[in-house]
Amino acid sequence: MTDAELIEFAADFREGILDGRSSAWKCAMVSWPLAALLRIIGIECECVESDLGHCNHIWIELADGRALDATADQFNHFSDCDFPPVYLGKPTIIHVKVAA
Repeated sequence: MTDAELIEFAADFREGILDGRSSAWKCAMVSWPLAALLRIIGIECECVESDLGHCNHIWIELADGRALDATADQFNHFSDCDFPPVYLGKPTIIHVKVAA
């Protein structure tokens, strides 16, 4: 699956779960089943958690270390960030894993 296809797949999944609602506070609701589906179709990934101080955040880490975050846009109104609805790329300030 190409990066563009992965983003489109995650965006379609996100829309199916959110059904037009905001992504705010819905990261686990979207990320956990999305990661399970990705693993079923052969994409190695795992859900990880960030502690952002005022809240935690669940997102998907791909086998190559990139973040796939289908609710990244929820942080745009908390900061100067301009995340797309589905973020795919190098982990950012919202993608710092909680130490095990």
